[in-house]
Amino acid sequence: MSIESSRVMVQVPGSIANLGPGFDVFALALARPYDLVTVERVLDKRISLRVSGLNADSIPIEPERNTAGLVAKAFTQKFCLDVGFKISIKKGIRHSCGLGSSGASAAATAYAINYLLDLGLSKNELISLAALGEVASAGLPHADNVSAAILGGFTLIRLYNPMDVYHIDPPKNLGVCIATPKISLPPRKTAEARKILPKRVTLNQLTHNVAHAATLTYAMAIKDVPLIGRSMNDIVVEPVRAKFIPGYEAVKSKALKQGAVGVALCGAGPSIAALFNSGKQSPELILVALEEGFKSVGVDVETFFTTPGEGVQIV
Repeated sequence: MSIESSRVMVQVPGSIANLGPGFDVFALALARPYDLVTVERVLDKRISLRVSGLNADSIPIEPERNTAGLVAKAFTQKFCLDVGFKISIKKGIRHSCGLGSSGASAAATAYAINYLLDLGLSKNELISLAALGEVASAGLPHADNVSAAILGGFTLIRLYNPMDVYHIDPPKNLGVCIATPKISLPPRKTAEARKILPKRVTLNQLTHNVAHAATLTYAMAIKDVPLIGRSMNDIVVEPVRAKFIPGYEAVKSKALKQGAVGVALCGAGPSIAALFNSGKQSPELILVALEEGFKSVGVDVETFFTTPGEGVQIV
């Protein structure tokens, strides 16, 4: 990489976080949707943003309120940079629906600046800096979505300080059906979804979630899709958040009956992910089940099929 390079475009995947019991720890990168992010180094030391594509009008472009802008500022401060950045984001990932839109912007910006300036940062260092961008959407740094966006596949965070993230290649026969209900959401949806989380858990809840999270990691490692599905069971975070998703239990039940191995909220929602064995099951029946579940409570929905994806890469 030549340090004279002044511009780079990257493709960065959407992702789903938690997968049930892995709150703020697990995430899965998706083959689609994805964003295209262009970062240009400029000499005037300013950071400017332009956003186009899906829901572009709802995304702030002030650097202090945008995940990409916060990441650029973090780089500028940490490395005492005497340059600025023009950041152009073409959104293919719908904003505020639980598919890692803000994390994608943050991850892409961190990756692009590291590339442009030839900083040679490790993956953990990149993830730490990208996580700072999530303050704009969640109110605090968190690294689940940005980890998957940078590393691809299935990621798990062992430790936040210092950052220690691990990657596992998901099973090749793991299919993902996504349903996004068209419901009204509060501003800074992720931050609001964190406020309702329980402050204390029982020993039984702790044991249950640790057991299922450990088994899900094991299932990813041995490529056991049915066991992945059985492990997507959270009794701490998801029951609270699911109350704000109309028809959640009906949607989940219908998808499981049509062949999904596991169903969970995508991060803070409102999207729902239904995982299945693509070698034995086609996605069509599961997608129909997701649609019927939401329509049974009078909620319109968008659905699509995808697979696990690669991490951010230069176009």
